[in-house]
Parts: sequence; C-alpha cells; structure tokens
Amino acid sequence: MKNLLLFLKCIADENRLKILKLLLSGPYCVCQLQELLDKSQSSISQHLSYFKGLDLLNERQSSKWTYYSINRNEYDKYLADLIALNSKSLKELDLTDLEGKLKNLSAAEVIKNDGETIRSCCN
Repeated sequence: MKNLLLFLKCIADENRLKILKLLLSGPYCVCQLQELLDKSQSSISQHLSYFKGLDLLNERQSSKWTYYSINRNEYDKYLADLIALNSKSLKELDLTDLEGKLKNLSAAEVIKNDGETIRSCCN
C-alpha cells in the first residue's frame, strides 16, 4: 500500500505526468526533457529522482549523455496494484484499523442500491 501511495504521489504532479508520458514512448535525456517541458536542468533532475526512487527508470549511457525510459516491469506492477485495489481486502492492504472501524460504524439512515441495503449513513 505504501509503495502504491508513493507511485500515485509521483504521478500526481503535472510535470512528472508529462515526463511519464514522454518516457513511456521512448528514451530521452535531461536536455531533451528540458527543451520539451521548458524547465531547468535541476527541475528535470529533481522530477526524475521521484521516478528513480520507485525504480521506474531505465538508464542508458551514450558517451556523456544518459537516456531515461520507463522500467515497464515496475510500472506495470504499480498499475496492477492499482487495479487490484478493488479486489483486495482491507487486511491485505494492511488497513485492519479501518476494517475495525467499519464494523463499529453506527449510523441513522440506510443506503440502498436497487433495493439492497448496502450500509447506513449518518445525518
């Protein structure tokens, strides 16, 4: 769960989302990303550090340049974790404290979906 949150925080930034989109299509060096995003070298490097921290980058050296692309294996794992969020139990997500609170939830009104009681809701 913690790594999924870090991934979501990483891509929640507009510039990092743009970088992600670019790097999914192929390798770019920092100077190319600078030009495309109209950002400084330090800004691009800082954004890339978020991806590095999550092991989302492949790096390839070519003379004095480093070209970055997305590590599809890791990226796909994060996407799979996000998709699986619906099917995992609170226990599997290490949210047992929330599970206990749900069991003790008291409320006044009943929420219904197609006539079936789902849960109660407070006033």
